[in-house]
Amino acid sequence: MSQSRAFGQGLAACFRLVEAPAFVSRSLRHSTVAVTHIDCDIENNGLTQPLMREDALLITLQLRDCPEHDLWIDGKPMPTAYLSAGTTCAYDLRSSPVANSISPFRQIHFFLPHSALAAVDEDLSGPQVDLRWHNPGFGMDDAVIRGLGLSLLPAFDRPDEVSTLFVDHVTTAAAAYVSSLFGSAGRTISADGGLTPVQLCRAKELLRSRLDGSVSVASLAHECGRSRRGFSKAFQKATGRFPHQWQNELRVERAQALLGSNRSLSSIAATCGFASAAHLTRELFRLTGRESHGDSTSEAAVV
Repeated sequence: MSQSRAFGQGLAACFRLVEAPAFVSRSLRHSTVAVTHIDCDIENNGLTQPLMREDALLITLQLRDCPEHDLWIDGKPMPTAYLSAGTTCAYDLRSSPVANSISPFRQIHFFLPHSALAAVDEDLSGPQVDLRWHNPGFGMDDAVIRGLGLSLLPAFDRPDEVSTLFVDHVTTAAAAYVSSLFGSAGRTISADGGLTPVQLCRAKELLRSRLDGSVSVASLAHECGRSRRGFSKAFQKATGRFPHQWQNELRVERAQALLGSNRSLSSIAATCGFASAAHLTRELFRLTGRESHGDSTSEAAVV
């Protein structure tokens, strides 16, 4: 197999950049695990070069807000959303992801071959990592990946002072966590009968990716290996909200981030899963006590 392009200078070339510093570790069954720092201040940087298909994941932590971007998976366009700083996106390199870099971006990329994930999860004897529930165009809020990625920033600032043991430690931790998030361990039951952190992350991601409300409680429960009734109670215990309430608050939060842009209120409403501009206005006022103001005053006045 030819050498991967999904880290270091290979990733820099993919993004049409001159350089991309990286740290490489081979502590997991001699698998090549790497973490790369990408920084691009250019608007409309264009399409990324296709990455070589291989049994590996690319886990991306956004270090700055990325309002606009496009994404194709296996040649099919994916819905995308505003990626705020701290958002994590996971890409299966078997699916040849291609991005259109519209907004400037700054990112940390963990390159994790399946062999490395299998080294920390003996149940992953084959290519059983499952990303079907995750849309990298929307990303997810994951505190563990965020913490691991941010812990490496000082290392990229002072690479000559970095200990190999430190890089091995962080990349191994990332592989162990990702194997639980997208592998077999994510379907276990917590000791108190509630949702495990992995199950909660999966449920939130599905709710984020279906802001139009098309995801059912039954499908959420099935994805987490729980009964429908047990799932709703466990989700409420973990978040203080039932799934539909949590999703509606997320819709309003996303709409607020887009207000003040040059987009119409109807467009914002459609993007955030509301039936109409009037529906958005009502929910925004109900949850926040404020009215929406897009670029169309006639739409904003509808309540």
